[in-house]
Amino acid sequence: MAEPVELAPVDLGAEGVAYERWLRTRPDTGGEYLKSETRVRFEARDGDVLVALPGTAVRATAAGVELHGGALPRPLLLPGVGEDAARRFFALLDGEVTLAQACRAAPLDRAERASLLAAAFGVVLFAPHAVTALEREVSGIDIVRFPGAPYEIERAYWENMAAVRRRTATLEAALGEPSSALRELSALHVVALLGENRKNFYRPASRVANNGVAPGTLWQAASRTVETPAGTRFLEGPRVHVPLLGGKGYGALLAELSGDPEATLERRTFEEEGLDWGRLLTGMAAGDREPATWFTPPRPITLEHVASLFSALSSAVAAASAGRRGAALDALADFHQRFVRLHPFRACNQALAMNVVNAVLARVTGAGMPHLVLDHLALRWSSVAYRRLFALAADAWCVPGAPAARLARLVALKRDYFALVGRMAHAEDAAAARVAAETAPEAARLALVRFD
Repeated sequence: MAEPVELAPVDLGAEGVAYERWLRTRPDTGGEYLKSETRVRFEARDGDVLVALPGTAVRATAAGVELHGGALPRPLLLPGVGEDAARRFFALLDGEVTLAQACRAAPLDRAERASLLAAAFGVVLFAPHAVTALEREVSGIDIVRFPGAPYEIERAYWENMAAVRRRTATLEAALGEPSSALRELSALHVVALLGENRKNFYRPASRVANNGVAPGTLWQAASRTVETPAGTRFLEGPRVHVPLLGGKGYGALLAELSGDPEATLERRTFEEEGLDWGRLLTGMAAGDREPATWFTPPRPITLEHVASLFSALSSAVAAASAGRRGAALDALADFHQRFVRLHPFRACNQALAMNVVNAVLARVTGAGMPHLVLDHLALRWSSVAYRRLFALAADAWCVPGAPAARLARLVALKRDYFALVGRMAHAEDAAAARVAAETAPEAARLALVRFD
């Protein structure tokens, strides 16, 4: 067996201890793994200059103080906030006053401030300067699965992804030496979770974070299973849930059109150039409600795996520099697929991988793309088929332009995408999914369905 690649443990000192302690205080967001639901996640801070929707007014009602008018479809109740303080607060928002200044002058105490922001921030109250500053460093579209309002993105995550993007050049400069590149990737993982100052904490959506994340440290633990009369049982180690998102019919259609009929199988092994790249299997662990299909990453992670990973990224950078779009897309597909299959860290693998991908992708397409469910496809499809799907995703979702126009266009595309995938979810087989897709060819393109 090949020897595991060696990477010195990252010593985060007191910041690492504080981060792991902080994780234990955060709620499990595993039920919102795809983050496709619309809700405000961005955090307002003291130094933010806030603005309100024009026409927003405060009034007292029998139920309490509420906001009305402007573009609000219905009044917003501000529980526990006094009428006079609320009126003064909104009157102070002149485009220069900060949140902290307005709260002191109103005045609003801590509880009133929390109540007001919980009800109004991201709905009628906004922090445009803060959002614009982050958007200039890395587009919010590049760091989410599905495009939506900027206020749907966790602020610490966005800030950390901006810091990662600033440092991708350092990773690219190290690609000629796999061990050095791995150290740089490890450093980027720390930044993604703790920020550049190691105090800007972000909790990944993966439920594995419940047991700690170990930023920057390779996860070399192997998956252990045992065969029982009731089926495969997971004992320990990494596993990634890979259901056929969109339903069996949609998955079967993608498998057929991409030329990879084995993509929908419940058991499959992946091997390329003599290297193990993981396997699919169906089973369950203690505590699971029922068997499901999982991907177990290759272990140990070897220097050969690492060299293959960074060779693909190096090829992508070279192709992008030469303006060779097709070659760049193929190499980026390889890099992304190898990254998510290796699952080198306990969590935050997909976010980190796609940040690096989009940094290069934009050089040949003019823009990055949302993550969609590309990682799920990468874990099921062969490398040849995944290259095709990745290129289709780039063709459909890399929309250049000014931030506001780009976001508006992509939100409209998301609406069409979900409408079609929702219809295909009821398809029992590829033929039924094909019928649904043929009724909406433009939306089918967004769902990576092409019949030519």
